[in-house]
Amino acid sequence: MARHEVRLPQLSMGMSDAEIVDWYVADGEEVAEGADLVEIEAEKARQVITAPYAGTVRELRGDSGDVIEVRDLLCVIEAN
Repeated sequence: MARHEVRLPQLSMGMSDAEIVDWYVADGEEVAEGADLVEIEAEKARQVITAPYAGTVRELRGDSGDVIEVRDLLCVIEAN
């Protein structure tokens, strides 16, 4: 079973971190590629991070209101 790490992407040149606004998935939930995973706010703009792979969501990192750094782990998706 392949494990894919989903990390916070750098969405603009000046972006160094982002706040988690809301998770759209739960640990153990099945997701399709392109499904909404989490909404973040960075540099006064909100953005939804989508699943780059289909599979089972594991290891959600952070709660609403938490600030995470660019390239920090958001979650892991286990490919089925």
